[in-house]
Amino acid sequence: MSVIRKLIQVAVALLCLGAAAAILRDNGLPTSAPGMRESGQRRAGTIGSAAPSFTLQTHGLESFTLRPAPGGATVLNFWATWCQPCRAEMAQLQALVESNPDSPRIIAVNLGETFASVREWVEDLGLTYTVLLDPQLSVASLYGVRGLPTTLLLDAQLMVKQIYYGPVSPAELLRRIDDFANRS
Repeated sequence: MSVIRKLIQVAVALLCLGAAAAILRDNGLPTSAPGMRESGQRRAGTIGSAAPSFTLQTHGLESFTLRPAPGGATVLNFWATWCQPCRAEMAQLQALVESNPDSPRIIAVNLGETFASVREWVEDLGLTYTVLLDPQLSVASLYGVRGLPTTLLLDAQLMVKQIYYGPVSPAELLRRIDDFANRS
């Protein structure tokens, strides 16, 4: 009986793989995330689009509104405490802030967690840059965040210059900032 059951499982698995292959053959894989909303407006998480302003609370319960950063770039980083790559990335961003007086402005947006857990995380890592809370995930939705960490590199006028899905090194951020600063 167990041999028949295994043969049935293999047959079902092969049917599923065949159906998936047929779907991919007919539709192909997406080459990028959609950049337009139904209204025809570009989504904020699209290179070349303007990053919309938003207001959230900091981990210290103060109000913060995203506005242009005169004379400098902004790193907008989406993260969560359960995300292990986020922890390493945020520690590297803190090291960048500490070692480079001309570092870009860093804004870290936590997705859906409590003030207490975020405050503990910030204290544990010794973060001195701006840490915001997005409890309803409204800003994450606005920016089209689809995985963590996600980092957007914005110029001084809050135009999206680069999007990183997954961890990004401070060296890469600085290289990219130099690239778009030299083109301006």
